[in-house]
Parts: sequence; C-alpha cells; structure tokens
Amino acid sequence: MDFRKKLKIRLSIAIGYIILGLAMIITFNIIKTENEFLSSFGFALIVIGIVQIRKYIMITKNEETIIKRQIAETDERNISIANRAKSISFIIYVLLAAVLVIVLELLNKTQLAMIISGTICVLILIYWISYWIISKKS
Repeated sequence: MDFRKKLKIRLSIAIGYIILGLAMIITFNIIKTENEFLSSFGFALIVIGIVQIRKYIMITKNEETIIKRQIAETDERNISIANRAKSISFIIYVLLAAVLVIVLELLNKTQLAMIISGTICVLILIYWISYWIISKKS
C-alpha cells in the first residue's frame, strides 16, 4: 500500500475518533446519567483525534518528513518491536481481565464479571480469525 494512502486512512480514523467522541458527549447530555464516564471517554477520544490530525499535518508538511517516516515505519527492527509490544499487551490484558473476573465473582458482581469475560472471548475470537486470515494470505 502506498504510504500516502496509509496516512490518509490514519487521518480518516482520527476524524472518526472525533466524531465518536462527539457522539458520546451528545449521548451523555441527552441521557443525563450520573455516571460521567461516557462524557469523559468522549472527550478523551476527541483529544486523541486532534493529536492524530496534528501529527498527520506535521508529517505531510514536508516531503522529507514523509520519506523519513516511511523509512522508520518499514524498518524491520521497528516492525518487530511493534509486533512484540502488541503481543505482550494482548497477553497482559487477557491475564489482568481474567484475574479481574475472578475478583468480581468473589465480590458477587456476576454481571460485570460476565461482561469482562465476554470481552476476553471476543478478543481471542478476533485474534483467531485474524490469524486464520493472515495465514491464508501468506
């Protein structure tokens, strides 16, 4: 894939973050719940989107910056580090979530424990499907 196209996709995702964040804030204001998590999370998504758009603008200002960024992203060492970090993050999330499920069950918070265990199952299912698709393409 062309690096410029990849950058445009990232810009689209950043705009999506902002739209999702705004939708969360609007939903929070319509529902008017006492839990401000939805509004705070929406605000965080807006900030992430703005930071990503600024990053995109800074990269695309200069042709030399685009070339340096492309080289950095296609460097095998950087790709290996990123893949290892993703793998470790996945393992740590699954383990922490599993421990949290046990703790919640001990505290008789069964519904919350089921939701978290469901996210673990969905994450692992996504991993298996992704692995299967990638292995078929390789």
